[in-house]
Amino acid sequence: MGLSRKLESVERELKVILAQGVFDIVHVGHLEYLRKAKLAGDLLFVGIENDFCVRSNKGQGRPFNSLENRLEFLSQLQFVDFTFGFEDAPLYFDPEGVEMYIRRYKELRPNVVAITIGDPNTDLKLYQAEQAGVGFIKIGNLKKDSTTRLLQAIGYE
Repeated sequence: MGLSRKLESVERELKVILAQGVFDIVHVGHLEYLRKAKLAGDLLFVGIENDFCVRSNKGQGRPFNSLENRLEFLSQLQFVDFTFGFEDAPLYFDPEGVEMYIRRYKELRPNVVAITIGDPNTDLKLYQAEQAGVGFIKIGNLKKDSTTRLLQAIGYE
């Protein structure tokens, strides 16, 4: 059996989970989300929104940490297998943004997308996963930390 066939066989057997987000200032809620996502599969890929996307969706003072720094930080976590930044920059509620996420899922082809229960966009994210033919897991019971709340508490926002 050739190497490419062996790799295909291994690839088919591994369950790839895609977790995504901003991860601007990583807090306990983020860590819990990523840890639980990893438990649902074999490989955890973490896609991180680029700086332009964060600024467009969260305001001019964001992100607090650059994409490069967010990638570096998350790549050091034991339960994260691979991190990457998204090149595209969808606006969350723009119809084109909705389609952009569907295209992402189709291109990346994870087995499962991790979705946080209680996220205001849960229904939209479920729709996007279903439209792309990707499975999903709902991750709940997370600590209710928020980067925005933390930045407000220190007077940054």
